[in-house]
Amino acid sequence: MERENIPPGEAAKAHTGEHILFRALSTVFEGIKVKKVELGERNYFLVTYSEELEGERLLQAELLANSIIAQDLSVTTVVKSREEAMRDYPRLRVRWDRISDASVTVVEVDNFDWAACVGQHVARTGVIEVIIITRVNSTGPHEYEIEFEVAQKAKVEAVKRAALARNVAHELKTSMDQVIPTLHNLKDRTHLLTESVRLLTSQVLSNVQPEYMEGIPVYCVEVPGGDRKTIQREAARLTRENSCLVVTVEQVEDTFLVAGCSPSLNLDCRQLIRTLLPEGKGGGKPEQAIASSPQKVDLSRIAENIRQFLEQPRQPGGSWSPENP
Repeated sequence: MERENIPPGEAAKAHTGEHILFRALSTVFEGIKVKKVELGERNYFLVTYSEELEGERLLQAELLANSIIAQDLSVTTVVKSREEAMRDYPRLRVRWDRISDASVTVVEVDNFDWAACVGQHVARTGVIEVIIITRVNSTGPHEYEIEFEVAQKAKVEAVKRAALARNVAHELKTSMDQVIPTLHNLKDRTHLLTESVRLLTSQVLSNVQPEYMEGIPVYCVEVPGGDRKTIQREAARLTRENSCLVVTVEQVEDTFLVAGCSPSLNLDCRQLIRTLLPEGKGGGKPEQAIASSPQKVDLSRIAENIRQFLEQPRQPGGSWSPENP
């Protein structure tokens, strides 16, 4: 559908461009189907496709669409009966369930695209000048939103994206044609580093020795730069294998605190993290809770606060007694 907030001439360029681009996409991505079209402040169409809409073939579709535009093909509109349209245009894009009239309006881009449409269109493809895909976003299983621009807006956007690509290459310290290989290498290295951090985090927590507080083995350790998911997993393992309390802190960028305890200890880790990190945000279950805060903490003070927490009398279930709310 066309919206009223753009000039008719620009709407016609976008509408005809959408016809050309979708036909190009359906040529490259066999089986792609359009569900919805919106033109205006943002030009896009919603499509369904059984596979991934990947970059190289999207480029093929863009190049095909722009070659059609550059050929300055004629765009004609004819009105046919339903029977004539079915007979004369075997590749017609049409939703017959939405057409109740006996006749149908067919818009033809000379020997390239045929679509049932009553919107505004340009007389020749050259008027569109250029079309680019600006965004492809997955909106659900096998569903994609494809955003595009035409004419002057497309040119301006292309210049901006070229500048962005140059800046990315500069930051990566590589050439333009090596940006993608460089990103792949960085992704692989990041994966290896992440696995290494997880392994080291696990090793640190496996080697920590407990300190006894109020007769309870307490594992209190700081793991700067540790993997937070591994910290949670290892805390759960320690409290599962031993009757103990585990408090782990990771604070490189912000403070991330995990408290875990064995059910037999009758403690509530949710209350503990509120004591250890009162300005933090978080929550969890009595057996394990987490909190985070932009404020850094002193591990020795954390240990002292744990000791004070354990000295408080508790009711069954780990809650504070009335005299210690």
